[in-house]
Amino acid sequence: MQSKHIIKPILFFSGLFILLYGLSYLFLPYNSTGEGPYKKLNGILSAPKDTIDYITLGDSECSTSISPMELWNKHGYAGYNCGVPGQRLQDTYYLLQQILNNQSPKVVLLETNAFYRSFDYSNALQDAVDKAAQNIFPVYKYHNSWKYFNLGTLENIPKKPGHKIPRAYKGYQYNSVTKPYLDGPYVHKTDKIEPIDAQPLFYLNKIVDLCKERNIQLILYSAPTPLCWTYEKHNAADSFASKNNLTYIDLNLHAEKLKIDWARDTRDKGNHMNYYGAKKVTDYIGDYLSEHTDLTDRRGQKQYASWNTALKKYLKLTQVS
Repeated sequence: MQSKHIIKPILFFSGLFILLYGLSYLFLPYNSTGEGPYKKLNGILSAPKDTIDYITLGDSECSTSISPMELWNKHGYAGYNCGVPGQRLQDTYYLLQQILNNQSPKVVLLETNAFYRSFDYSNALQDAVDKAAQNIFPVYKYHNSWKYFNLGTLENIPKKPGHKIPRAYKGYQYNSVTKPYLDGPYVHKTDKIEPIDAQPLFYLNKIVDLCKERNIQLILYSAPTPLCWTYEKHNAADSFASKNNLTYIDLNLHAEKLKIDWARDTRDKGNHMNYYGAKKVTDYIGDYLSEHTDLTDRRGQKQYASWNTALKKYLKLTQVS
């Protein structure tokens, strides 16, 4: 009798485990490259192993400012934009860890606006529990996917998940809307420093250490953003870069050199670059990478033929009048 009481719960939880695992397989977005850390991770992990030579990391200032396909078109560099709106540095660190399980980038470009995003320690335990559950049962991450599920989904499930070619944007957050910034010069030189809080600084140092451990060239950059950036923040980022022997590129100080037109190149009155602004930022970064890194032009290599196909799609998607 006692054995029956033991067996029933075991059967129940075994059945529940199998059900959740099966649903996770159905709802997992194999080729999703939209916003959100899990979608970005799935996007880059769908690329064949060790074919990504550089990645960009950060929040929305990153995801909107560098277009990997523009870099491919001009330089032949194979990369992925892993920027996620609202991303904090602890998320960036763990995202980088996961990426390095499948890719071996030579260069990491880290956008600096995330230096000033912190988190509430009271929610840290809940976040840890959530992430553990999400890693075991992806359906927990993608619980909203049921809205898009139909019988056709079953026909499209790949036999070997995770090997689809990433979408043409390669993680870049495309937007051609123009809402001008009209308030004039915004970077005013000062000796003051806006300190980086202890929590993001802790993970920033972990990112630096991880890149050193993996022999990755880490480059800090600040995207042009009148609404988010100040010279006080520049001084903090510059000081950190100097102490850690890192390159730091503050594009807010080079807006004239980039020929940023604030009447046309921002999508939201100076908060983020739009497509026109991102092309200028990407051109500048691409020229820097060409001169100061050993990234390889992959355009003639058979293994990267899909990138040329993606470029054609990208150019069609980004056609604007």
